[in-house]
Amino acid sequence: MCCETNKRFLLLYASQKGQAKAIAEEIYQQAMEHGFKADIHCISESDKYNLNSERDPVVIVTSTTGDGEPPDTAVKFVKEINDKTLPLNHFSHLRYGLLGLGDSEYTFFCNGGKLIDKRFQELGATRFYETGLADDAVGLELVVDPWIAGLWATLSQELASRKADPHYHGKTASLRASMEDLKLEDLTVQNGVLSKNEGKVNPVPPIQDSWPSLSQSVPPLSQSALNIPALPPEYLEVEFEENISQENSPMLVSRRTACL
Repeated sequence: MCCETNKRFLLLYASQKGQAKAIAEEIYQQAMEHGFKADIHCISESDKYNLNSERDPVVIVTSTTGDGEPPDTAVKFVKEINDKTLPLNHFSHLRYGLLGLGDSEYTFFCNGGKLIDKRFQELGATRFYETGLADDAVGLELVVDPWIAGLWATLSQELASRKADPHYHGKTASLRASMEDLKLEDLTVQNGVLSKNEGKVNPVPPIQDSWPSLSQSVPPLSQSALNIPALPPEYLEVEFEENISQENSPMLVSRRTACL
């Protein structure tokens, strides 16, 4: 079947001993049979692709090495996407599917794929296909084969939705940016509806004997004038009375009285 240019997707792999590369090459071969055009690269070949401007679906196959570390070919890539200065919408235009390879006999199972998947989510990317985690301890093919088999229908749906709405990514990125720029102090409540101030600054009037609400709050206790009623003073009333008893000695009678 002849490949259609609008059925392209970017296929990246990160391999330590060749398994992830072999699986990526199998996806590449099957892609042609299903009428897709896979643009395949090792994830370390950053000069041959650009995720910052990528608009087609991205499929990633990555292994795990050592004690849950990404393969050597992905170390630089993981370091770059872990840059804390990147905005939260850095990859908001990306839609991806990820297949991770690992071994459950190790503590950090499929951690190489999990690291990339987690960071993509943090940077605003969206999964168009559920993440697959294949276990070499029981057989990679138990997850790999059905994951690849289900990829083509999902890719077709993803590309069809983009074709129907060519401005999908632009609107998504714009929405994310707008939400991040929206600050709490820019909001007002009118008739129970939360809305954004359009270039207007409405100072909050001093609060005088008012209850807190969505639009105002009471001042902190440290800034409030506390009016605590004082207790009435206590006084001691002392009387001396003559005590007629066998000892014939005066007795001091004390009565403590408090005004209530």
